Amino acid sequence: MLLRRVFLPLFRPLAGLQRAAVRRVLLKQIYFTGNEAAFLILLIGFALGGIVVAMLHGQYGQSQESSLRLLASLGFREISPLLAAIILVARSSSAVASELATMQVHGEIRSLYRMGIPLGAYLIVPRVLGMTIACIGLSFYLAVAAQLGGAVLGAGADVTYQVIEFDRMLSLEQVLTCLAKAALFGAAASLLACYVGLRVGPYVTDIPKASSRSVVRGLSAVFVLDFMWSLWIS
Repeated sequence: MLLRRVFLPLFRPLAGLQRAAVRRVLLKQIYFTGNEAAFLILLIGFALGGIVVAMLHGQYGQSQESSLRLLASLGFREISPLLAAIILVARSSSAVASELATMQVHGEIRSLYRMGIPLGAYLIVPRVLGMTIACIGLSFYLAVAAQLGGAVLGAGADVTYQVIEFDRMLSLEQVLTCLAKAALFGAAASLLACYVGLRVGPYVTDIPKASSRSVVRGLSAVFVLDFMWSLWIS
C-alpha cells in the first residue's frame, strides 16, 4: 500500500497516453525531433567515422581493423550519445521551450488548466518521451553511420567484408551503453526544456530568453551527466 502511494503519482501522467490526442502529440514530437534530423545525423556520423579512421590509420599507424574496433568503442560509448544529444538540444530543446513559453504568455496553459486538462499528461509527458525516444534512435543511427563511414574509408574495396564483420567489433555492452546514455541525455534535456518554457514571465520578450536558456541548460546538463557517468564507470 505504501509503495502504491509513493510510486503511483510518478506514473499517473503516463496514463494520459491512453488518449488519442496525447498520442498524436507524442508521435509528432518523435517525428519532428527524430525523423527530420535523421539525414543530418547519418551524414555527420558517416563523415565522423571516416575522419576518425583516417587519423588513426594515417597519422598514428593503427591497422584498419584496430581503427574500426577503436571507433566502435568510442562511437557507441562516448561520441554518438553525446553528439546526438547536442544536436537534439540545439534543434529541439529551443523549439519545445519556445512553444511552451508562447502558450504560457498567451494564456493557453491557463485555459487548459481551467478546462481540467492535466498539463503533465498533455504537455510534458509526450514531449519528454518523444525527445527521449528520438535521442535514443539518433544516437544509434549516428554510431552505425560512423562505423559504416570508417569502414568505407578504411577498407575501400573490402568494405563488404568489414560490414559483415561488424558483429565481431561490437559488443552488447557497447550498444546498451549507447542507448542508456542517449535516454539519460534526452530525458534531461527535454525535462529542462519543459521546465524553462513553463517558467517564463508574462511578457513576449521572455520567449526568446526561454529558448536560449533551454539550450544553455540542456548542454550543461548533458556534459555534467556525461562527466558523472564517466566517474561512475571508472
